[in-house]
Amino acid sequence: MLNNPLILRYRYNLMRPRKFWIYVTVYVSVIILILLLNYIAYKQREMFTRPINFSRNVFLHLTVLQILVLCLLSAINSGSAIKQEVIGNSYDFFRMLPISASKKTIGILVGKNLIMLLFAAANFLLLTIFGIYRQINMLELMQNFFALICISLFINSTVLLSSINKISNKKSSNTAVIILLCLLLSPLLFRYFTAIDKLGEITSKFYTIEMPSTILVGLVMLYFSCWSIAGILRKFTLEDEPLFSRIRAFLFMLGFEFVCLGLFYTYLTKENTTYIWPVNYLYWLISLLPVLLVPLGSLRRFDKYLEHSGLIQDKSGGKNMMIRMLMYSNLSLGLGLFSIWIVGAVGTTLIAGLKLLPCLHIILVLFSFYLFLFLLLELKVVYTSLSNKAGLLLGFITAVYIILPLILEGILPKHNYFDLFSPAGFIFSLFRESLKRIDIRNSIWITNFILCIIPILLILKRHIYILNMRRKM
Repeated sequence: MLNNPLILRYRYNLMRPRKFWIYVTVYVSVIILILLLNYIAYKQREMFTRPINFSRNVFLHLTVLQILVLCLLSAINSGSAIKQEVIGNSYDFFRMLPISASKKTIGILVGKNLIMLLFAAANFLLLTIFGIYRQINMLELMQNFFALICISLFINSTVLLSSINKISNKKSSNTAVIILLCLLLSPLLFRYFTAIDKLGEITSKFYTIEMPSTILVGLVMLYFSCWSIAGILRKFTLEDEPLFSRIRAFLFMLGFEFVCLGLFYTYLTKENTTYIWPVNYLYWLISLLPVLLVPLGSLRRFDKYLEHSGLIQDKSGGKNMMIRMLMYSNLSLGLGLFSIWIVGAVGTTLIAGLKLLPCLHIILVLFSFYLFLFLLLELKVVYTSLSNKAGLLLGFITAVYIILPLILEGILPKHNYFDLFSPAGFIFSLFRESLKRIDIRNSIWITNFILCIIPILLILKRHIYILNMRRKM
C-alpha cells in the first residue's frame, strides 16, 4: 500500500519537516492543554475528588478530540482532494494515472489523511492508557474503537464520493455533505457520550441476534461504507455512467430494506400494540429514503436514450420498440424500487399484526404521490435537451405541488383536509391518526393519478420522437 503513487505524492507534500512539525506542535499543545486543565480541576477538588474521575474526564475529552480528527478533519481532507485537483488544473493528469480505481481510492483516503491517521493512532494509545486507569474493560474499549473507525470510514468515503460527483463545478464544496452527515450521526454520538460509563450494558438486537450497540453500529456503518467505496470505484472507472447501475440500485434497495428491518424487528414484534402503528410508519418512511434518493444517482440521460434506441432497433428488428424503451427508461427503475419498498411495507404490516387493507390503501396513496413526482423528474430528463429552463419550470411545479395544499389549509377558515393533498401533509397525518375517512384517501390518489396523465403523455411523445428519429437514420 505504501508504494501507492498517490500516497507517496501526498506524503512528500504533508511530511515536509517544516509543515509536519507545525502539525505535531499543534497536536501536542492540544494534548498538554487537555491534561493541564483536567489536572488543575483535579487539584482544586471542584470537579472530581478521585483519580479515577480525573481519568474519566481526560478519557472523555480525548474521545471528543478523536472524533474531531477522524470524522471531521479527515473528512475535510478527503473531500478536498478532487476539488484541489480541479482547481490546480491537474485533474486530467489524475484521471490518466496508470493505476486502478481501487489504488486511487486508497491513495486519497489514506494519503490525504496521513497526518490525521498518525494523530488518531496516538489518540488511540492515550485512550487505551486512560481507559485502563478508569477501569474500562478492554473488550468494550476495542468495541468502541471499532465503531469509531467504521463511522469515520463511512463519513470519509461518502464525502469523497460526493466530491467526485461535483468535479464539473470548481466552486463546489462538500461542507454541506459533512454537516449533513454530522447531523445524522449526532444522536448516535450523543448517546455514546451520555452512556460512556455504561457502554458494556448497552445492547441492541438485529432481528433476534443480541449484540453490543457499538458492534452493531460499526457493522452497519461498515456495510454502507462498502457501498460508498463501490460508488467511488464506479465513478473512477465509468465517469459518464450513473452512480448506480440498475442491478446495483435494486441490490442496494434490498440491502437497505434488510438492514432497516433488522433494526426495527424487535420494536415491530413487541406485545404492547399502543406504539406499533407509528413504529411501522416510521419504518416505512426511513425505508422510503432510498426510493427517493437512489434514482437521483441512477438517472439515464436523454442521449443515453438515443444511443440505446439504436441497439433496440438492431435487436428487435423494429418490433415492440416502445415497450423496450420504457423498460430501459428511468420509469422502470422508479417502479422497481417502489415495488421492493411495497414488499417491505407489507411485510412489516404483517409482522406487526396490523390490518392489511387500511395499510394497502395508504400505500396506494403514497404511490400516487411518488408516481407524479417521479414523472416530473423524467420530464426533466427528456425535455432538458429542448430547453435548459425545463428543470426550473418542473422544480417550480414540484414546489407548488408540495407547498400549496399546506398554505390553503392554513388560510381557509374551516378544516378542509387540503393539507393531505401534499406529500408532506399526508405523511405527517399518519402519525396524528387524523386520516380516518376513506373517501379522503380516495380523493387524494384519484387526484394524483389524474395529474399524472399529462406528464405521461408528454413523456410518451418524447419517446415516440426518439424512435421515429432512429427509424429515419
